[in-house]
Amino acid sequence: MTEDDLVVRAKTDRSAFGRLYDRYYAPVYRYCVRRLFDRTVADDVVSEVFLTVASKLRAFVGTTEVDFRRWLFRIATNAVNAHLRQLQRRRELWEIAARQREERLPSDHSLPGWEKLDWPVVYQAILDLDEREQTILSLRFFAGLSHDEIADVVDATPGAVRTALSRTLSFLRKKFNPASGTDQELRTIFRD
Repeated sequence: MTEDDLVVRAKTDRSAFGRLYDRYYAPVYRYCVRRLFDRTVADDVVSEVFLTVASKLRAFVGTTEVDFRRWLFRIATNAVNAHLRQLQRRRELWEIAARQREERLPSDHSLPGWEKLDWPVVYQAILDLDEREQTILSLRFFAGLSHDEIADVVDATPGAVRTALSRTLSFLRKKFNPASGTDQELRTIFRD
């Protein structure tokens, strides 16, 4: 079977699709890693790419392997770009939240250490958290929700939310040098 026949057969034959998957997984993965600089994220994006390919392969009008390769990498490029746009939107939202939080500060900066806190660094540390941790932290400190309300949003128990929040705050505190006073500043700002 030629490569072009494989593309045509893959539209209706799972084993042919499996052969295309085996042939193209590594090149698509390498492309995604080089664009995203994160192997875990690249794994997720590549999974999305091949799910999209599998769901749309029957409608694919190409008949050659060159057509398939172009189509596959167009899907991969779109998936990578969508991920990068989403990441950028999250960063922008965090920056907006930081500015709004700073605007709500009392004019005399009565919170100890507030003026010394490096908010871009704090928000980068928050971006390093997983999605669930970011959600819980944001709902608690930026939306002002109670543990019970957060539990409803994330489909967990209030106790699980308290535990996750405690671990997340502990993780954030450890990311900063306690000798610099940042730990105390975080305790003041992210008081629970």
